[in-house]
Amino acid sequence: MLDKIKSLSERTAFAIGLTLILVSPILLFLLSESFSFGVWTTMIVQGFVFGIAILFILSAADKRHFT
Repeated sequence: MLDKIKSLSERTAFAIGLTLILVSPILLFLLSESFSFGVWTTMIVQGFVFGIAILFILSAADKRHFT
């Protein structure tokens, strides 16, 4: 999976990471209102999403730094 993230261009990886960080809390809030998720479930899902978003942003920063 990390190879696929690294194969993306710098701008695309950064845009995906930033979009995940900005949009996922709103989407998860709307889903939790509709399907009544627990607080811990919401926190665990948000932790996974933030972790993946950080991988995208760090990949973009790595490309920018070493090129």
